[in-house]
Amino acid sequence: MIAGFRFAHGDLPAADPAAALHFIAHHAFYAGVHLGTVLGVLLWTAGILNLARTFTHPIAVVLGRLALAAVLVGAAVFITDFTIDGVTGQDLAHAYATAAPADQPYIERAAQTAFTMLRGTSLVSIAVLWAIPLMLLAPALRRDGYSSWLAWTGLLVGATSFLAAVALLFQSELFPGVLLYGLLASIVMPLWSIALGLTMWRHARTVS
Repeated sequence: MIAGFRFAHGDLPAADPAAALHFIAHHAFYAGVHLGTVLGVLLWTAGILNLARTFTHPIAVVLGRLALAAVLVGAAVFITDFTIDGVTGQDLAHAYATAAPADQPYIERAAQTAFTMLRGTSLVSIAVLWAIPLMLLAPALRRDGYSSWLAWTGLLVGATSFLAAVALLFQSELFPGVLLYGLLASIVMPLWSIALGLTMWRHARTVS
């Protein structure tokens, strides 16, 4: 769900407020895409809660609880960020489309301020909601009998995403944000999550 709604969101040109407002104004379902992504995050949170409850190895139990705590905090940040982004962006775009030419620069400045503020929360949400939990879950999965490839790929994806998010927090133009938002967060992490879900299902059948 998260991957699907993020692709439906499209690549918002946030660096250019006028182009971003034009993009949002012509988006078929901008606020709805954000709310759909929020629903996907809630399902991801429920999945991690379910996974953490299945661990039996003492270290895995502790790591699972820490991962769950990070997911809960990250989900709160993500929901706040995406709700503000969707609703505020849509409202500003509608106001921009109907404003007089003399008033449009003020709306552009408001949009630029909003996008600048949301840049921090979006990067923190990626780090806390996905990157840190993956790094914690990787050794927990390994100790609880899951496949080593799942643990190592989770650790690699989590660590890479965490470093990328922290790097962009300090230097917004260090590398294209699409590598983090579009590739890691929208493709790689959802694929790993699907693999985790399938492995959990097979693991449960083996245990039973």
